Order: sequence, then C-alpha cells, then structure tokens
Amino acid sequence: MAQQKIEIDVSDADGYQVLRPDGDLDVYTVGSLRDAIGAIVESDNPSVVVDLDSVPFMDSSGLGALMGGVRRLREAGGDLAIACTREQHLKLFTITGFGEGVSIAPTVDEAAKGFKQTNA
Repeated sequence: MAQQKIEIDVSDADGYQVLRPDGDLDVYTVGSLRDAIGAIVESDNPSVVVDLDSVPFMDSSGLGALMGGVRRLREAGGDLAIACTREQHLKLFTITGFGEGVSIAPTVDEAAKGFKQTNA
C-alpha cells in the first residue's frame, strides 16, 4: 500500500517553528511527521511546537514519532512542545505518561513557554 499523505504546514514563530499536521497521524502517515521533525533537527533552531488540533486521529505510531522527536530535538539543543485541545489526544498523553516531560498546552504560544531551557 502506498504511503498516505498528511499535509504538514511548517511556519516560523518567535524563536521556534510550528508544525501543523492536517489529517490522521498513524502508521501510514507518520513518516511525513518524522521527516518534518528531522528537517528541524538539522536547522539552526531545533525547537518546535506541534499543533495537533487538525489531527482527528492519532495512534501509537504517531505518539512514537512525537517521543522520538522530543529525544532528537533535545539532543540537538532544542525541544518539542505540543499544542492540543483534542480530548482523545490529551488522554493518550496522560495514559502513556508522555505529558510528564513535555510541555502540552491549548495554544502554540502557551506550549512554547514550556520549552526546556537549554544552554544556548
């Protein structure tokens, strides 16, 4: 089966980048998210807020890509935060413990305030 596409809008914010995936984040589309995060890891400013409000469905592979993204970005001196108001995603973060080490907030601006401060 061909890999399904998910649209990912990438925009610059003040000192970080915003990724807005649009569509289901699952085993078929998660490669696009990994690639988008990978491009940011290589950039001068490896901090990103992932806005999940246009993602109706996310499975464990989507969660895994986010966890991997956190690790890769922090190793590069940046961080990953989540902007999300969707109840099912927030529940998934709580159940898995993902939210314990990652900034999760209703808006992109609030999520970005929770970046782990690294020695710049």
